[in-house]
Amino acid sequence: MHIDHYVRQVQEQLSAAAALGDERTQQIASTIAAAAAPSVRLAVMAALAAAADEITAALLDAPSSPTVAVRLDGDTVRIDVVGAAPEPAVPRADEGDASARITLRLTEALKADVEEAAAREGVSVNTWLVRAASSALTRGGDRPPWADAGRRGHNTHRVTGWING
Repeated sequence: MHIDHYVRQVQEQLSAAAALGDERTQQIASTIAAAAAPSVRLAVMAALAAAADEITAALLDAPSSPTVAVRLDGDTVRIDVVGAAPEPAVPRADEGDASARITLRLTEALKADVEEAAAREGVSVNTWLVRAASSALTRGGDRPPWADAGRRGHNTHRVTGWING
């Protein structure tokens, strides 16, 4: 995406507004429009970086979600979507030695979702739940993965940007 197009739009709008004035007003507006070009570039870049930050934050709810990076290369804005690194394999519990029992109460909708997920993986609901619990406990840290949901700054996703030119 070329940023010059957007800078020219701002300059044209300033010139159009100044066209109502005398020749001196038009000269001043032309000088201001030229001087404002770097500021407009930075403002557009900042807006794009903020949008990338919001997009990345919105993607945090998806497992293995990508990150969005924005960079300015000369007069061209580059947007990179980087896929997340695959999650490490979760060690599987030895289902043959399991002897502990618990009673688990779920909503009908959640139960149906769990049954569907287990069927997709070709395992029993019990095996799926054991794997899900093991996965949640092996992600590291003392807090469960859902504890920081919605809190910015507590994730592994980053938005980066730089200016070359």
